[in-house]
Amino acid sequence: MGRNVELKYNFGKKLAYLRKKRNLSQMHLAEIIDSNFNYVSQIECGRANITMNMLILLADALDVEAKELFDF
Repeated sequence: MGRNVELKYNFGKKLAYLRKKRNLSQMHLAEIIDSNFNYVSQIECGRANITMNMLILLADALDVEAKELFDF
C-alpha cells in the first residue's frame, strides 16, 4: 500500500470513528458540512482526496482540532 493510499485509508477510518463517537450518520455529517452522503462515504473509505477547507469543515463538525483527524 502506497503512502498516499495508506494516509487516506487511515484518515477515513479516523473520521468514521469520530463521527460514530458523536452518534452522527454519514448523512447528518454531510448535511453539517454542506456536502453529500457519497462524498463522506468516499472519504471514510479512503477513496477521496480532500481540500484544506474540507479538513477544517470536518474538524469543526466533529468539534475536534484538525490535527486530531491525523492521530492514528
